[in-house]
Amino acid sequence: MKEENHSRELISVLGLTLAAMFWGISYPLTKFVEDVPTFYIISLRFILAAALLAVCFFRHFRNYNFDTLKNAFILSFLLTAMYIFNIVGVKYTTSVKASFFTTLSFLVCPVINLILYKMKIQKFIGISALICLAGTCMLCYTPDMGRLVINFGDILCALASVAGAINIIYMEKMSHRDNIDNTLFTIFLMAFIALWGTVIALARGEFSYHSQVTSSQMIAIVLMGLFSSAGAFILQIHCEKHVPSNRVGIIFSLEPASGCILSVLLIHETMSLIGWMGALVIMISILYMEFANNRQQARLKTESVN
Repeated sequence: MKEENHSRELISVLGLTLAAMFWGISYPLTKFVEDVPTFYIISLRFILAAALLAVCFFRHFRNYNFDTLKNAFILSFLLTAMYIFNIVGVKYTTSVKASFFTTLSFLVCPVINLILYKMKIQKFIGISALICLAGTCMLCYTPDMGRLVINFGDILCALASVAGAINIIYMEKMSHRDNIDNTLFTIFLMAFIALWGTVIALARGEFSYHSQVTSSQMIAIVLMGLFSSAGAFILQIHCEKHVPSNRVGIIFSLEPASGCILSVLLIHETMSLIGWMGALVIMISILYMEFANNRQQARLKTESVN
């Protein structure tokens, strides 16, 4: 049984890594559609994700209950707030500082778990988080990062990281609820985010831009809906069931690293040597965390046998 649980955990770690990479794809795709209004993109992206998941997993609607709908409704506000904090925050700070503050969820998760759930921060998690922080600093470093001034945009992006961390923890709690169908929960979550994005886009008059969207830009939005929304979130809700949220936060730090690398490969952006080293350090932090976790489990298994 323990071997089976260990295999399931390993597969879940790989699934979460894939989810982080799917979110990373959104970096170059978002850059490609940067002229398209933001909430117009969010609306179409999540409508597509919700519709795709609903069609593919329509049998799961038989497992409907109010608890599933209610929790998806609550979390949708949190995720929409995360997008708003990030989008507005970028307007008042540099994109580099925004990406740095927004991706600090891996540090926020253990702190929230410690405060709310008295979950002790394991030593290897703390070490891995610090290594990951160093990698993130290197990945995002520019001369602007040397300034210690924290402005309004930085605060909003930091709030986005808090919302992201709560999302990770909330999703983990939901994935363990016996009365909640994880797939149906994700479908409702996508639908609610699509609803809020559509409401905001209509209020801002962003749908008037529709006639100016090119076919290639629409393909980019479709890819975001398929991979960065439907694929990533369905992987997250199913895989978090077998991986503690403190570790999930660090795994998701791969998102900016993979995003930067994919931007270089797909749209030919440039990344400095220190940026490449930062991406490597982030990957090392995750490998260290998984190695240390496996070693700890092996030790506990040996002790239980003895």
